[in-house]
Amino acid sequence: MSSLLSRSAAWFVIILIGVIWFMLPGYRDLVEPDEGRYAEIPREMVASGDWVTPRLNGFKYFEKPALQYWMTAATFKLFGESNATARLWVMAAGFAGALWMLFVAGRLWGREAGYYAFLILSSSLLYVVLGHLLILDMTLSVFMAGALGAVLMAQSRRDSSKQVRNWMLLAWLMTGLAVLSKGLVGIVLPGAAIVIYSLWQRDWVLWKHLHPGKGLLLLLLVTAPWFVMVSIANPEFAEFFFIHEHFDRYTSDVHGREEALWYFLPILLLGLFPWIWIGMRALLRPGFQWLPQKSSGFDAERLLWVYVVFMFLFFSLGRSMLAPYLLPLFPPLALLMARQLKPDANVTMAVWPLIGFGVLLVGASFFAEQFATQKVSVEHINSFRNWALPAALIMIAGGLVARYLFAARGVKAVTTLAVAALLSMQLLMLGYQHLGEYRSSRKLADVIQPYLETDTIVYSVGIYPQSLPFYLGRTLQLANTTSELKMGIEQEPDKWIPDMQSFRARWLQEKGQSVAVFRLKDYQRLKGDGFPMVLIYKDTKKAAVTRR
Repeated sequence: MSSLLSRSAAWFVIILIGVIWFMLPGYRDLVEPDEGRYAEIPREMVASGDWVTPRLNGFKYFEKPALQYWMTAATFKLFGESNATARLWVMAAGFAGALWMLFVAGRLWGREAGYYAFLILSSSLLYVVLGHLLILDMTLSVFMAGALGAVLMAQSRRDSSKQVRNWMLLAWLMTGLAVLSKGLVGIVLPGAAIVIYSLWQRDWVLWKHLHPGKGLLLLLLVTAPWFVMVSIANPEFAEFFFIHEHFDRYTSDVHGREEALWYFLPILLLGLFPWIWIGMRALLRPGFQWLPQKSSGFDAERLLWVYVVFMFLFFSLGRSMLAPYLLPLFPPLALLMARQLKPDANVTMAVWPLIGFGVLLVGASFFAEQFATQKVSVEHINSFRNWALPAALIMIAGGLVARYLFAARGVKAVTTLAVAALLSMQLLMLGYQHLGEYRSSRKLADVIQPYLETDTIVYSVGIYPQSLPFYLGRTLQLANTTSELKMGIEQEPDKWIPDMQSFRARWLQEKGQSVAVFRLKDYQRLKGDGFPMVLIYKDTKKAAVTRR
């Protein structure tokens, strides 16, 4: 690290960011549907002892591979089941990904570049948010970044056959783990990017140094055992996973996620906050010649640029679009941005977005009551404001310090902006606990728990609140809804109650205590019909009743 920031000071900042990154991990309840789903599947793995066939609410669930389920289940086994342990693997993976970028950029371009890459990635809005949500995209992104970084290390050291081999084997290992995280996207997209790069750069030597023989063998050793075991145990797995969840998802609107062609552009821009301009400059004015020389060797920046742009276009042309799909672009883009930042880099264009958003939050706080809705009360808004105002002041103060104390230049300015951005984002996410209470079933579970006995059935009728099984520690009896469990229900229909009439008959036949959760409109209809039940919980979406 340069004299502008000593090595010890840099490590202090890295540790400080780590402390902020892991701050109060259990404060926020799991939100539905995603966090509830990805906590419940590993909970059921631990409860059943079956770590081969993923199940959601007792039904087979084959939308994604099992790696993250295993890691979360292992965390549950070690530390118990809670909000914090449910998110621990994702948070650890996200922070490890930022550290990996520090290492890769540092080895390629020097310590300053590594430090910048770490700061930029660990304080970019999309990376921070998805690094603290229990979904699968961070695990995929980190292993893809691990593979890409290893390829960069290998191809930048072609003079040492041993180093090339070792780094490439690491790349193949990381690729296998990426495939086990979210499927074929973990190898197909990076592979296509490498093909495009080699054609553009005319880097034919690249193919001699990929070690495809050993690499593919290692890839199969990592991925094949689970795919074989789950296919033997579940003959329907292969068709659903490889056709429905890959080909159909990309080429059709089977999941109802089609958006406009430009959908991902604002997500990319907002996701880079507060480094928006620096990111766009790295993409629009990269540090390589557009027409490479005939004798060109390996060009790390060109490969990174191809990787980012190809994946952005690939997802933009697909029929299924969700904001987290862009996350794998952020680690390589952070490397490109870090490469362009000089020791005395001017980061003024990162100062003003931070200050501007802070001022916007302060202004909005004076009109907080105007944002209240049926689901989010004035009390919820005011509770959120207690977190949002400190976050806003940190943004403004960080921007002003970077601008006027450090002239928005160099390592100290970048450090100040990154720490202020990360801390303020964390405070806003912690405050979201109050805004998003209606998106979690923890309070509902707390009300239901005293009514539960060993053999008590909890019916979920016309609705499937996905965090409820996790908080109850037991599966629900689904009735009159399939939710996203259609495939699993088709395989085991006897576990399902198909309609309201069948549920009514089952409820009336019950001898012991039972609990049922309804959509609010269904509860009101049953109440009007004189259905035998006692209300124990009601909110704006759902109601819960008992038999007695």
